[in-house]
Amino acid sequence: MKDMSAKFHFSIKYDGPALASHQMDVRELAPALIALSELLEHANKAAYPDANEVRVNVQGNFKGGSFGVDLIAVQTVAQQIVSLLNGDDATAASNLLGILGGLGLIGGGGVIGLIKWLRGRKPSTIRTVGGKVVFELLDAEQKETFEVDLIAGKLYQTRVVRQTLARVVKPLEREGVDVFACGKDGTTQSVVTSDERVWFDMAASEADVVSNTVRQHVLLQIESAVFKDDNKWRFHDGSNAFFAEIADRAFVDRINAGDERFGKGDVLIADLRIIQSVTDSGLKQEYLIEKVHAHRDPLQQKLT
Repeated sequence: MKDMSAKFHFSIKYDGPALASHQMDVRELAPALIALSELLEHANKAAYPDANEVRVNVQGNFKGGSFGVDLIAVQTVAQQIVSLLNGDDATAASNLLGILGGLGLIGGGGVIGLIKWLRGRKPSTIRTVGGKVVFELLDAEQKETFEVDLIAGKLYQTRVVRQTLARVVKPLEREGVDVFACGKDGTTQSVVTSDERVWFDMAASEADVVSNTVRQHVLLQIESAVFKDDNKWRFHDGSNAFFAEIADRAFVDRINAGDERFGKGDVLIADLRIIQSVTDSGLKQEYLIEKVHAHRDPLQQKLT
């Protein structure tokens, strides 16, 4: 019977002075390879919940020139006539490419590229625009953005994926192991250095985002305004009081220029982003003022 599975070859490599003899302690390699296998399993479940399982097989010999290994990602397909008619084997192959590319193990970019771009910083906003997920960083000076495809965006927002990826690059903790590289067809397409490894640990500790929604043109009464960078304002929406970051740079610029004046009970009409996430300590909710449409004088009647 036909081997009903999709396969994709790729390679990983650890490099540095400690590996000059092309040898690596199995106590360091084995956990990293197991983590890589688990990484693909978790990524597959996150990206394609109804797809068949993914496993990783070692291919051929360990390579010289540092310490590298060829691997095969395999996604099995049910051995049924209907799978031939529906093209499930082609779907499985497409899924594998989506997962490996989304992680950044091939093609560059993906979750690996995103974590390197973030450099340990937490995204201010995460938005889906068309077929892309846009990560934004907002600070007092500028706004930075980084785009990934939908699969990479979903994988980054899955905490167990970030955690297992951190374990894959864990051998970089060892003195003399300076580089983790991955790619296909004999080419290196993603590189993580020992200096960059800490960013993967920081990403692994971030919370899982379970809800990210925007309420448009919400009426918010200012309870306290803070004019220091990175400090949050306190608002009341008629039901609850909460602290929110002001992410509207144009509005902040008007404040800094002295074009905005505030009094007790002033009101903003704004787009409010609400991010709900799960941390080790439980449920967490954050608020972000994305855009201020209007700044009004105090209401005649209290919101409460």
